[in-house]
Amino acid sequence: MTDEKQADVIETDNPAQDDGKDYKAMYEQAIAESRKWENRSKANAEKAKKYDELESAKKTLEERVSDIEMRNKALEDEKARAALVKAVASATGVPESIVSTLSATDEETMTAQANAIADNYRIPGGAPKTPESGIFPQEIKPQKKTNAQKFADALEQAGF
Repeated sequence: MTDEKQADVIETDNPAQDDGKDYKAMYEQAIAESRKWENRSKANAEKAKKYDELESAKKTLEERVSDIEMRNKALEDEKARAALVKAVASATGVPESIVSTLSATDEETMTAQANAIADNYRIPGGAPKTPESGIFPQEIKPQKKTNAQKFADALEQAGF
C-alpha cells in the first residue's frame, strides 16, 4: 500500500511528463485572457457608472414631475374650495371666514353646516338694524318745505 501512494505522489509531482501538455503556455494564455476581460470590465465599469447616473437623473426628473403635478392638484383643490366657500357664504349669509372653517367638502354638506350655524346665531324676532354712524332716518331730520311743496299741499287739501 505504501508503494502505491508513493507511485501516485511521484506521478503527480511532475505532470508535464504524464500528458505532454505545455502548462506554462496554458498559464500564459489564461493570464492573457484574464487581462483581456479585465480591460473590458474596466471599460464597461465607466459605461455602467454613466448609466447609473442617467437612471438616477431620470428618477429625479420623474420625482420632480410628480411633485409638480401634486402641487398643481393641491392648488386646483384649494381654488375649488375657495369658490365653494364663497358660493355657500353668499347663499347662506354666513361670513366666508366662518364657512371656510367648515369640514365639508361638497356643496350640499357645507350649505347644511352653514345653515345650522346661521340658525343657531340668528337673533330671535329679527331686531332692526341700527343706522350707520352719522346717517339719520328721514323722520328725525327737520324738513323745510319749499313754496312749491306748500302750494301742492294746499291744492290737495282744497280737493283739486
